[in-house]
Amino acid sequence: MAQIGLRHFKYSPIENEAYTGAKKFAGAIESKASLNIAEAELYSDDELSEKAQEFTKGTLTLTVDEDSDTVFAPLLGHEKDEETGEVIKTTDDVAPFVGFGRVLVKLVNNIKRYKAEFFPKVQFKPFVTDGKTKGDGIEFQTPSVEGTIFSKAEVIDGKTKMIWERHKTFDTDEDAQAYLDDLMKAPTTQVNAQTQNLPEEEEN
Repeated sequence: MAQIGLRHFKYSPIENEAYTGAKKFAGAIESKASLNIAEAELYSDDELSEKAQEFTKGTLTLTVDEDSDTVFAPLLGHEKDEETGEVIKTTDDVAPFVGFGRVLVKLVNNIKRYKAEFFPKVQFKPFVTDGKTKGDGIEFQTPSVEGTIFSKAEVIDGKTKMIWERHKTFDTDEDAQAYLDDLMKAPTTQVNAQTQNLPEEEEN
C-alpha cells in the first residue's frame, strides 16, 4: 500500500453535541497528525507484567490553498462584518468545536482506494498567514492551521464510546465523500402528526 494523494477537507460545526452538516474546508495540500498517548507500566516479579496506553489528545496541522474568511472567521470564532467584509479578532473569541474529515488516496495492488478519515471533535486555533516578497521567480505561499484533536462521546451499537478517530476505505472517491458527509449530517427532526377525524356537519 502506498499513499498517493490527499483531498476533500470537510468540516461541520458542533451544536448541542450534534453536527450541522458537512462543509468544504479549503483545498487540501498537506495534513499531519501527532498524538499524545498516556502510558503506564506495571512490573512484578522483576518483569513487565502490564502496560496501559490511552489517547489523551492530538494535534492536527493542515496546509491549505487559501485562508478564506468565509471559512476561517467562523471556524476560529472571529466576527466578520457581512456588509464591509472586515474581520475583527478579539481576545474574547472562542473557536467552536467541529468535526473534521479528509480523504487519502492509496494505491493497493495497482488499484486506487480511497480512505476516508474522520476526527469527531477538533478545535482550531488562531493563526496569522506568513508573507514573503516576490523575487526573480514566482513562489506559492500557503497558509497552515493547527487544531487540537479531542475525543467525543458517540453511541456505537448501543454503547457509548469515547472516539477520537474513525475511518473506512472505499473503492470510489464518491463513496468516501458520502461516508464523511453522512457522519457529519445534521439530525433530522421527525414530527409525528396526529390526524384528527372531525365529524361531518349534518345537513339541515
